[in-house]
Amino acid sequence: MKKYLTLLLLLAISLTGCGFHLQHNTEVPERFKTMSYMSYDPYGRLSRDIKEILSDNHVKLANEDTSGKYPSLRITGDHLDRNTISIYQDGKAAEYQLVLTVSAQVVIAGQQIYPINVRVFRTFFDNPSKALAKTAEQNLIEDEMYEEAAKQIIGKLKSVDTVN
Repeated sequence: MKKYLTLLLLLAISLTGCGFHLQHNTEVPERFKTMSYMSYDPYGRLSRDIKEILSDNHVKLANEDTSGKYPSLRITGDHLDRNTISIYQDGKAAEYQLVLTVSAQVVIAGQQIYPINVRVFRTFFDNPSKALAKTAEQNLIEDEMYEEAAKQIIGKLKSVDTVN
């Protein structure tokens, strides 16, 4: 028992010393701890997810009128496509690929603009005999896609931070 505890402690120390971070932990660089946020759809799914991540990281959102003073994250658009991948023998679609494309930009000092583009892919099996259940499942998949896109956008702030 003591041997396993020592091994576990050694593993924990080695992982923290090497800079290991959890996969889904989205950190915001120090430069972006105060920023403004603008979106064409301020109450949409994507905006809610981004604001939640920013709030979890203790980011203070500044007013839009002070946007030149602080970095600004602007969501310029998102589009959800549904492409047929496979069909049943009767010609009805059996499987879809959902593609969420989000375009955003980070504006620093009111003049430097860094574009951010994110694409999230998921597959979705459709069963026409269970249409109501499949609609609910598709909504859950789309919610997950928007959450993933929000994480990727915030994660890409690190690459903008290293440019300057």
